[in-house]
This record gives sequence, structure tokens and C-alpha cells, in this order.
Amino acid sequence: MPASISGIFPALTTPFEKGDLSSSQLKSNIEKFERIELSGYLVLGSTGESVLMNDRERIKAVETVRASASEGKTIIAGTGMQSTRATIEFTNLAAGAGAQYALVVTPFYFKKQMTAQNLENYYLEVAEKSKIPILMYNVPKFTGLDLPIKAILSLADHPNIAGLKESSGNIALMGELIKSCPEDFLIFQGTGSLLFTSLMLGARGGILALSNMAPAETVEIFERVHAGDLDKAREIQMRLITLNERVVNTYGVPGIKCALDLLGYFGGHPRPPLQPVDQETKEAIGHLLKEARLL
Repeated sequence: MPASISGIFPALTTPFEKGDLSSSQLKSNIEKFERIELSGYLVLGSTGESVLMNDRERIKAVETVRASASEGKTIIAGTGMQSTRATIEFTNLAAGAGAQYALVVTPFYFKKQMTAQNLENYYLEVAEKSKIPILMYNVPKFTGLDLPIKAILSLADHPNIAGLKESSGNIALMGELIKSCPEDFLIFQGTGSLLFTSLMLGARGGILALSNMAPAETVEIFERVHAGDLDKAREIQMRLITLNERVVNTYGVPGIKCALDLLGYFGGHPRPPLQPVDQETKEAIGHLLKEARLL
């Protein structure tokens, strides 16, 4: 297993130009992010519109991020599919393209059959046959189901299940998991508004859509919590809460891409059926960025 990871990982957007994956713009965004002490990058997460891409594009995105990032940065790839077999196959393809960890979302299409036991079986088989360690991914706002705590605790001792990205927004669950899971089980917060609180509870870091817009600020929250400068860490978190709630949770991927354009990165258009934000929303996002002292 690779060295244990911690810190801040942006859940990267995927740039498209004329409807096609733009490796050059993805490379350009990474080169800008490289100026900041991020721990690495998540490619092909929810923010990356991975469900709207084909496997060829997905692998190209992983290869581009790995080639563009400095050697010390850890690359996590979202590899979860709806079938166990497809997840294993794509995880190993992503490993060959340079991913060091796989982020595996819960299968959700047949959600009524996704019992704790079936989810345990799924993650166990994926972990057994994956060439890289996996992080489980709980994101009920997209999947419509919660990964049961019973299943998480049962899986936390597996040598190839490195940890969990917890994106339910349930801070009590975060605390219960940190208390109950083995010390070397890596628990990351996936909700930007809860980064400070989760770090105080003992989370290893954040894998965050918010870090596209506020990479330096989310890194500073992490660093100041670990340095004991809690007042400053809290002040930065409070400054970012409204931005996260409005842009990430309300406007979603189109809003995040608009914010990136305003901040000098390449956001561009989302892939249909998602549509770009309108002018009124663009102006509102600009105002939110100014309020957060990012623009």
C-alpha cells in the first residue's frame, strides 16, 4: 500500500472544449494548483462529471493529471461503476494510468437491494481484486443511499480498504466513525463547510469541491488546525461556508466551473444535459467570491 495520505485534495472539474475533453486545459489548471501545498488531486469524482464521460476519456483524464502533477502529489481516481466487475476492471485501468488510490462510490441503481451485506460483499470483492488501495465513498445526495455504519466498521480492517470519503454532511456520523474505526483508517471530509469541524474531530483531511475555488484557504485551514491556531482556522472556515453552500450545493458543477472561470482557471461549459449558469447566476457567484475574499 502507498504511504498514508492526509491533507487537502481538490475534487477536480473536467474541462471540456466544444464538447470534448480538453487535456491542455486540465494540464493548465493543474499547473496553477501546483503553486499551492495541496496533497494531491481527485480526478473523476462527482465534481469531475465522470458519469458523463466514457472510459477512454476517463483514462485520458487520469493520465493527464498524473503527468501534470508533481511527483510528490497523490492521485486519487474515482472508479466506482454500477457492477462489481466493471468497478474492478476500471480501477485497474486507472491504476495503470497513474492513480495511486481509487475512490469507489456505492453502487446505487438498484438501491433497494443495496443492503449492508450486499455493499460489504461489493467492497470486499473490489478490494481483493484491485491493484491499488480503495477509499469508500458515501455521497447520498447523488446516490440516494447511505453506506451503513455497520458496513463501514466491518470493512475498515481490510488491508486494501484504506479509508472513506464521507460526504453525507452528517457530522455526528463523522465523529462516530473516527471514534470507532482503526486509527490507520483514513477518513476524509467531503463537505467543504464541515472541514474545520471534521479536522477537530480527527479527520485526515478533505477531498473537496470547495478546494477548486479556495485551494490555498482550505490548505490553510488544515495547516492551522494542526498548528493549534484554531481561531484563524475557524475564521477562514466561516468565510467560506456561504460560498460552499451556494455554489457547490445549490449551483453544482456548472456553478463551480463558472467560479473557476472568474478566478482565472479554466472552468468552461459542463457536459450536457448539464447547462452553463445564466448571467444572473454568474453575477451572484462573482459576488459570493468577493464576499469570501477570493476575487
